[in-house]
Amino acid sequence: MQPGPEDSPGQSAHPRPGMSLLVRSGDLEYDRVLFFSDAIFAIAITLLVLEIPRGDVNQDIMKQLAAAHDHIIGFAISFVVIGMFWMAHHSTFRYITMLDRRVVALNLLFCGLIAFLPYPTALLTEGSRSGPGATIFYAACMTAVGLVETAVWLYASQANRLTPGLTSTERQYVAARVVRVPVVFGLSIPVALVSAAAGQYFWLMIGVSSVFIDRFFRTRLPSSGPEEAAGVGPVN
Repeated sequence: MQPGPEDSPGQSAHPRPGMSLLVRSGDLEYDRVLFFSDAIFAIAITLLVLEIPRGDVNQDIMKQLAAAHDHIIGFAISFVVIGMFWMAHHSTFRYITMLDRRVVALNLLFCGLIAFLPYPTALLTEGSRSGPGATIFYAACMTAVGLVETAVWLYASQANRLTPGLTSTERQYVAARVVRVPVVFGLSIPVALVSAAAGQYFWLMIGVSSVFIDRFFRTRLPSSGPEEAAGVGPVN
């Protein structure tokens, strides 16, 4: 499929020779990729809710909530993490203004892993008292999702392949924001081998690392850098 007749704003660069460019931002096919991705996120979050058990309608509400406590905590954790993945995806695709077959394939793999996340979430809530196995598996799944999302950005932004107009510092800033999630989840795995609870608390480092990344790049980015143009800073 050939690129649309008009380039979207900011697309001053042209695809490199030999690239199998599919579509540009503004084309219907480009929007379909993003709509499909958004639908996967919505379905995954909806399935998280379905994992919360419903008690007998005649049972006391407090007893029902107590019985579903672990599942509600699991829903909250996964909702936040999937939400961060969605916001990162939304932010990066503000800059990925062209698509080729490879980035579409990587994005499809990313969506498949997102759709899988309700399963490790269910294991996390059901196995929270049986040892570190469920926590390690959950962290491994989140690491895999984050690594694929990182691969999407690194492939698309390499030499501004599909992200025309960005400076190297801006590309590095977005990459740091995206890669921090799989790094934290990956590092939590050996922690969980010692203590499952400590491994789960280690996930809070995602928010802490975000603060340090923003401070590190604050003086290096232009006044209209990625954190202002696409909201990368505050949203993911």
